[in-house]
Formats: sequence, C-alpha cells, structure tokens
Amino acid sequence: MTARRAVFPDAKVRALLQRFVPAADEVGRLQRGKDPESLLFQKVAEQGHYAGRSVPTSTRQGLYATTADGRMLASINHNDPARVAAMLEKALAAWDALTEAERATQAGWDGTTDRQRLEGRYPQDGLVLRVTTRDLERPGAAGAAPRDDWRSKAWNLDYLWFRSEEAATFVPEKRALGATRTLAPAALDRLTRVQLVDNVRGQTYPAPKESLERARLTTTVASVKGTRVTLALEGEARWEQSGSWSIGDNGAATATKRGFEGRLLGSATWDTKTNRFVAFELLAVGTRWGATQYNGRHDDLAPQPIGYLFELASDAPHEHVAPAGFWEYGW
Repeated sequence: MTARRAVFPDAKVRALLQRFVPAADEVGRLQRGKDPESLLFQKVAEQGHYAGRSVPTSTRQGLYATTADGRMLASINHNDPARVAAMLEKALAAWDALTEAERATQAGWDGTTDRQRLEGRYPQDGLVLRVTTRDLERPGAAGAAPRDDWRSKAWNLDYLWFRSEEAATFVPEKRALGATRTLAPAALDRLTRVQLVDNVRGQTYPAPKESLERARLTTTVASVKGTRVTLALEGEARWEQSGSWSIGDNGAATATKRGFEGRLLGSATWDTKTNRFVAFELLAVGTRWGATQYNGRHDDLAPQPIGYLFELASDAPHEHVAPAGFWEYGW
C-alpha cells in the first residue's frame, strides 16, 4: 500500500521499469509453499535482502529483480523511491553484464503448475464489486489526516465476490414497485464484517463473527422498465473487536479496540433477462477507530470518518484479483 502510493508514481522509477517485466503476488504462500512457483520465489528470496532471516519474522516481502530462472540481480524492501530507483539501476547493470547464455531460461520449471489459484474461483456469472476505501474529511482543524504526507490522500482497493445464486438474493422476489427484501445473512456478513474494515493505509483482518453487533441491507424496487429492475439500497452496520496488536514501533502488543459504525445507501439495476446486475453503486459512510499491526494507524487510533464505494468491476483480467478476506467466504 505505502509503496504503491510513494514509490511507483515516481517518474524515475516508472522510466526504469520500462526495461522490466513486472509481476506481483501474495508473499505469504510463496515463502512457505512447496509448489514450483513457490520454490522458484524461495530460490530468489534467499539471495536477497532477507536471506536466512527468521527474527523478528520470516517474511520475504519486497522487490526482487531476477532472471527468468531465478538468478538474483538486485532486491530491496523500501518505500523511498530514490532507493528503489537505485536498486533498479543496479539490477539493470547486473543484467547488462550477463552473457546471452546466462540470460536464457535454464532447464527446469516450465511455468505451469497444478496448484489452483484463488483467481480460478472468480465468479464469472456472479456479482463482482470493486471496493474503494478512503478517509473522509475530518471535522475542524484536523483536516484529512494528522500529517501532510501520502496518508492525507491514502486509499485502497479490494474486491467483493458473490456467486450468481448469492447475487440474486439482493433482488426482491416480487418485482413490483415498492417490494422489499432484506439481504440474506451470508451475503450480508461478507459485505459488512469482511469489507467494512480499515485498510485505507495498509492491510488488516476481517472482523470476527462475534464482533458484529448489527447489520442490515434492505433493497426496495424503485422502478421497473422492461427487463430492468432498479433497486434502492439502504442499511447500517456496526462491529467492534477488542484485541491486542503490535501497532507501535517497538513491536510490543497493545490492548485496544477497533471497529466501524455507519450507514449504507445506494442503487442497483437487475436485468431479469440475464439474471445479472448491469449497474451497482453502494456507499458505506461512517466512523472507524483503533488499529491492527499492519494497517498504519499506530498514531491515528481515535474515531474518524471513513468511506467505502462498492461499484461494478469490469471483466478485465486485472480485476480478477481475489478478495483480501477470501478465506472467510466458505467457498
């Protein structure tokens, strides 16, 4: 999150990246897995900046420049664009020094894997929503954020998936003006406690089931025109969790509470011919508080306004990214 905001918009970094083939993946599986792609990553990572590290953690996250068969060129884990640019220049110099034979892919893994990736569960005929999260303007002199840096304009992106049968539960069974329906518990659970979390500055966890104090989304038929049924969406949610997280610089766990409370408003259009949504826009606006280890709120724990925009994603491959909280789906 921080690197995306601070590093990759940098003009020099972007220019240097023209000579690379960028790729991104979730490091958790790669650094522990035994499948071919994980083993290739481990080969690369153990030549890089965290080689052999086990304390304080075993993470291997970062930026790695490598040949196709895992020959290390350079690596770094930093959010300073100047230092990242220097790493890229070092990698390019190392690449230029290689012979053609050294640049070629060696015999070994051919790029195929029998491991099923989460993207393979993309609900092609269901409802896929792009979820944008950002801080909202704060009242009084506090402004948008406590510091005048990237955090004042921070935002994050996630996706929310529903299978076709789950998407249909948004629509009242009676397609008549004024007909209503309350969203089914399983779909509502995913929309609220899995998505309405504070990931604006980094990553965090879904709220546990027992933390959900109230949640509701009611859909009302606002108009019917041919095969198009337009729905008004309205609801609310509140959750709060007590816990202990390492949210400071010293690594010590701090007992605190985190949570969200707010309202949901929006509209959506369902096509009865295709049994799919052709339009969907939902806003969740409210207050968040607290912090977890990796969401960057160690100095910003007090209740402050936050907003979420749910809108139809395109079917482009880059929007097939699995939701961050997918393990809560039960699929």
